[in-house]
Amino acid sequence: MSGGWNTIESGMFATPSGVFTYLIESLGVKNVQFEELISLDPESLQQLNPIGVIFLFKYPTGEKSSRDKPLDGDFDYSVLSDQPTDPDAEPVWFAAQTIQNACGTQALLSVLLNKDGAEDGKVDIGPNLKEFKDFTSAFPSDLRGEALSNSDLIRDVHNSFARSSPFVSDESRLATEDDDVYHFIAYTSINATLYELDGLQPAPIRHGDPGACPPEIFSDAVVPVLQRRIARYPPTEIRFNLLAMCKDLRIQAKEIGDQEMLAREEQKRREWRWENALRRHNFVGLVGEVMKGVTAQKIKEGSYEKWVEEAKASTRKRGGGSAEEGPAGG
Repeated sequence: MSGGWNTIESGMFATPSGVFTYLIESLGVKNVQFEELISLDPESLQQLNPIGVIFLFKYPTGEKSSRDKPLDGDFDYSVLSDQPTDPDAEPVWFAAQTIQNACGTQALLSVLLNKDGAEDGKVDIGPNLKEFKDFTSAFPSDLRGEALSNSDLIRDVHNSFARSSPFVSDESRLATEDDDVYHFIAYTSINATLYELDGLQPAPIRHGDPGACPPEIFSDAVVPVLQRRIARYPPTEIRFNLLAMCKDLRIQAKEIGDQEMLAREEQKRREWRWENALRRHNFVGLVGEVMKGVTAQKIKEGSYEKWVEEAKASTRKRGGGSAEEGPAGG
């Protein structure tokens, strides 16, 4: 394992709810899970009573940000000040993003570290994240980002969920306007105010008036904000994903005595564990051994040449070209 931050599948739908759920459990967070939303409406979101949401979208690499005014909402620099406007309000934990491959992990931490507590609507983030939050609480946002990038614990847990691939180079490059780059950001209610937390921005973005979004109406408030963001893209762009961070649904099932729901949630957890185990495993050696065994058997049977010709014909049929043409031909 390298000393850097590995990519956890930056493509669409490649970081499912199961990955994030077990990632935060590995960090010590208690009784929280993620659920993917297939429709963007307040009713579907409210059923989960979300703590916050994580939104994935194609990042416009050519778009220039402004420190004065975001495209939607307002930068709230006051929450980054040593002397906040409301001294009785809870401080907002916000970190600048200094790591290229960890925006998903940073987005979920942006929610969790602002929801730490024992009261209703809060989360038991565990001793490790609690210690990290206490250590960075007095830091400005840029130093919080540096502290996050240098956290061995968070980095090691993050990297443990990266897909095993022997063909990925350790070298990285800056994205250009021709690349498909995807980015995670977080939305949650803090001090009864709807905030967008994006480490690539200079400050938290406030949507709506201060105090106008208590947690119980978070779903109604955040959906129009997400709809406006999506509307900035062409109608043909559908590559978005929304994850709700919510209370462990197995707890809810037990509280209401819904055994069928509990069974579904337990089955979902088993599937998540299996999928996470598969993504960590390198199958190249297995595939190589299988191919060597099949090839040896075909040679032994005297059918190797026929097998190769049939494979070429099948490739031409699928791609409409010559099997020797390379990727463009099939």
